[in-house]
Amino acid sequence: MGEVTAEVTATTLAPATLPTLTGFENHGGVTTLAEGITPLARVTRGVGNGDGSGTEGAVTGRVMGTYLHGPVLARNPAMADLLLAWALDTDTSALTPLNDSAHESLRLARLGPQLAGATGRKVRHRVRRRNQ
Repeated sequence: MGEVTAEVTATTLAPATLPTLTGFENHGGVTTLAEGITPLARVTRGVGNGDGSGTEGAVTGRVMGTYLHGPVLARNPAMADLLLAWALDTDTSALTPLNDSAHESLRLARLGPQLAGATGRKVRHRVRRRNQ
């Protein structure tokens, strides 16, 4: 339980692609995927489906399931774009681009420890905290 990062497998959403997913998991359950159901991603940090397979979520056609919370769509704008494109029966390139700089900063802050481990170097970010 806690912070999760997961790499979407190349064939899961073809031709769409998603960057590393980030979220929070707070479950103790186990998901076993039925035959023909593809895992959404491979966990790089966290538990994911909890079945020991190292996978996170599931996808079949235009149905996607995940244990990611946090909120998942705000933390993963490309996933939100993909779901919108599916609902509109179009490609993500047809969606009007938005300024995602604030969301991307949050993604990088959440992925920082994971990226540092992958590259062998520290990733620095500045986090402002409000007095409570």
